[in-house]
Amino acid sequence: MVNTAHIRTKKLNLWFGDNHVLKDVDVPIYDKKVTAMIGPSGCGKSTLLRCFNRMNDLITDTKIKGEVMLYDENIYNPKADVTKIRTKVGMVFQKPNPFPKSIYKNVAYGLSVQGIKKNKIEEIVEKSLRDAWLWDEVKDRLNTSAFSLSGGQQQRLCIARALANDPEIILLDEPTSALDPQSTAKIEELCLELKTKVTILIVTHNIAQAGRISDYTAFMYLGEMVEFGETKKVFTVPKDKRTEAYLSGVFG
Repeated sequence: MVNTAHIRTKKLNLWFGDNHVLKDVDVPIYDKKVTAMIGPSGCGKSTLLRCFNRMNDLITDTKIKGEVMLYDENIYNPKADVTKIRTKVGMVFQKPNPFPKSIYKNVAYGLSVQGIKKNKIEEIVEKSLRDAWLWDEVKDRLNTSAFSLSGGQQQRLCIARALANDPEIILLDEPTSALDPQSTAKIEELCLELKTKVTILIVTHNIAQAGRISDYTAFMYLGEMVEFGETKKVFTVPKDKRTEAYLSGVFG
């Protein structure tokens, strides 16, 4: 079966001021798969991740050249609807960042802003919390503060909040780096479940995590896409010596 590239970059370059951060990056992110981006700190992983829903637009003095194609639409076309793009491409950050609201309102907030009717919102909130494996843990305290949840639960709440918008793609920027092993395992299992519904792109410093949950792995180094391929192949027979050196712990 031929995999479809849900989103792909074409000769993508990015500068923050004079700093050339991404250099001619070409990478496909396949539909309904988990793709892990790995590489040492400062190699451009998170910057590339934020290109997929135009979050770098919010950083001053940013210059971008090249294309990011969401199927056949270049999301950097001047006429592209950025709000629509960010609805299609949800994002979950490194540290859980729930709103200072109730558990229910964290998931419902974006829906109410869109003017969706209350009974429909309730339906979507429950479904999103179920899809994030959180409903059974919070169904009796939906009106309590999101900050009353544990770190792992807060991160799953943030995933539920992203799912409520019915995204096509979810970007995860080191979503388990601040979590304990048990919470990390739950997020990893959740990713494997969610890929039946959405495309997932995860940045991780945890090489073992990439090996456990990803179908494809992209290795970045000094702003370049050094290697991309099926995770099993990248981990066992890497094509580039730099990939091999990183995976074996020579540098990191």
